[in-house]
Amino acid sequence: MREQVAMKRVDLLSYKMATLSLGMLTAWMLFVYALSYHPFITESYLPVPIRIGIEGFVLYLLVMINIRYQYLVDVIWFIPIIMIFGCVLLLEMDTFVKLISSFNKLVLLILAIGLLIRNRRVLNTCIKIWILLSYFLCVAAILAFVGYNTGIIPFSPLDFGESINGVPGSYYYMHNAILGNLRSRQLLGLEFGRATGFMYEEIFFSFFLGFNILVARDWIDDPKKRKRFVRLNLITGITAFSTTFFLFFSLYFLVKKILGGKKMTIGVKTFAFLFLGVLSIGLILSSNYFGQTSASVRLDRMNMYFSIIENSTWLTLLLGNGVGIAGVKLGIGFDSGWIAILVERGVIMLVFMVSLVVKCTKHNRWLMFYIFYFNFALDVFWYPLFLLLIAMSYACSNHKRKQSVVPSCLPGSPTTCVFSAYPETTVTSA
Repeated sequence: MREQVAMKRVDLLSYKMATLSLGMLTAWMLFVYALSYHPFITESYLPVPIRIGIEGFVLYLLVMINIRYQYLVDVIWFIPIIMIFGCVLLLEMDTFVKLISSFNKLVLLILAIGLLIRNRRVLNTCIKIWILLSYFLCVAAILAFVGYNTGIIPFSPLDFGESINGVPGSYYYMHNAILGNLRSRQLLGLEFGRATGFMYEEIFFSFFLGFNILVARDWIDDPKKRKRFVRLNLITGITAFSTTFFLFFSLYFLVKKILGGKKMTIGVKTFAFLFLGVLSIGLILSSNYFGQTSASVRLDRMNMYFSIIENSTWLTLLLGNGVGIAGVKLGIGFDSGWIAILVERGVIMLVFMVSLVVKCTKHNRWLMFYIFYFNFALDVFWYPLFLLLIAMSYACSNHKRKQSVVPSCLPGSPTTCVFSAYPETTVTSA
């Protein structure tokens, strides 16, 4: 009897070690994958076959670990994904090659959620990796901003082009191999360098900094460490000089200050946020500042995007005009993620993506507002880093919600208890 118990303990230990090793490998590979794709400029330096190989390996790991260790995933999300992409291919609305990238990203999100919900250690590892990486990106960006604008640190010019969905683009940076890039900007008669870090544009960099601010409470339990992390990301966001970032967090902290300590319904907070937002936008529109930002260019492009929608048939309106249609017809890419989904992938996919975002962010209403708001100015829905951070935020809220669950003993096994909150974890009494 004792030998059987000992063998079971050895088997259990081996199982847990194998799960942990595979999970840790997957955690590190998820960030390798995220760093090798847009919005990081490393995408321009890595050959396409290498990036595709990394993506394929990560998806293989996620599929294997979810199947092998029977990690639960919300399988219901796969049904509409397969149906939507199946209809698009069946009706020849787009090609398999163009759709496979989008399909892979959605599969990545769902499988990553399944892994991180069922394996808390892997989730903690992912959080630690991203926090350390964020500290490096923030400190490097602040040093670059101060060093360049004071002339203390030397920067060299860097010019290169990239192409997204067939639309050519060109970027010109002031570059430092250690501290990252800055882009020169003239505003209100002043010229200065805006921090972009190691991403293509300031708005992408500021978006992920703002994401960190809004989820810091979920990821960092220590109040002092959390405040330090939030302040660092906020200061770095200011060095990016993104109007979209500045407007949101001006309203965010103003609303928090006005409604702080008061019991307010979500409806009242939403109304206050929208009111202050409209007021701030009105003030910006009435000044000359707006014309000196990229927001005016984005609004001008909106009319061009809607021209495609106006010429759509009922079928292309439902299932989309095809990935890269704006580049073919207009010679430009999409600035707005929501418009991009509507034009390229159709109303059905737009409804699905809205539902998915709400499902994954309803635990954090500010984060939900932030994603909806920011994606009118940029498109991050298909970026691995964004999907990974969404999965981490959702899984973390899921774990916190289940921490109050009391462990119950298995029938017929009085010495072993399983925590229903973490099904992969077992505890054996002495």
